[in-house]
Amino acid sequence: MDKLKTIFSSVLGISKESIMPELAPQNCSAWDSLNAIVLVTEIEKAFVIRFKFDEAMAVKNFGDAISLVRSKGGKLDE
Repeated sequence: MDKLKTIFSSVLGISKESIMPELAPQNCSAWDSLNAIVLVTEIEKAFVIRFKFDEAMAVKNFGDAISLVRSKGGKLDE
């Protein structure tokens, strides 16, 4: 999970310690539409996976991102 937290921390400019499953655009001002695209792109590169448009748009918080990466076979515990 550290790899995913590192991506969110880097893209959003926040500490890894502040990243919880509830982290969402509503409670993180840096998570805007541009950074949402950057997050998806960086996650795809880091985990060597691809998301369909609908899947990417369904991510509403960090917890959703965890679930989506796992559903695509991404290894969160490496």
